[in-house]
Amino acid sequence: MDNVTAEPPHTGPFNSAVEVGLRALALLTASHPEAHGLQRLTVLDYLVVHSDDVPNGPLGLHPKTPYRAGELLLRRGVLEEGLLLYQSRGLIERRFEPDGIFYGATDTAAAFLDVFTGRYVEVLRERAAWVSERFAPLADEQLFELVDGWIGEWGAEFTGRSLLREQQA
Repeated sequence: MDNVTAEPPHTGPFNSAVEVGLRALALLTASHPEAHGLQRLTVLDYLVVHSDDVPNGPLGLHPKTPYRAGELLLRRGVLEEGLLLYQSRGLIERRFEPDGIFYGATDTAAAFLDVFTGRYVEVLRERAAWVSERFAPLADEQLFELVDGWIGEWGAEFTGRSLLREQQA
């Protein structure tokens, strides 16, 4: 019998549950005490990472890559893992409300983020604050429609409506 080894699970720090959860924690802390659903957090996380895709937005947290609009399809599962990880540490709370499941930062989340002194977390918090302030007034549907329009500009290989609407289903 051949010695076949399975590929190891993703263990790198980038775009892992640890990093994506940290970005979600920064977003939730910036919008505290507001709570967000998973779909909204998925879109907001994308906007934190690629804030320079937004007209007049600041430099993105990560470099622009081709076909990055497709990240919206892949981001949700890792984000959910990250939310659960930070929830298990008492930094994020999950709220069951009539409209669905929402996530919010706990009162200790800001203090946790204050411990980090690196430039990445500093810029992350700046982008999270910008995204929270810029998009907080928008209802979910308004946010999704706005991003739908931009996705056509970001990557012609996808249609915006299908990216965001399929994830909601």
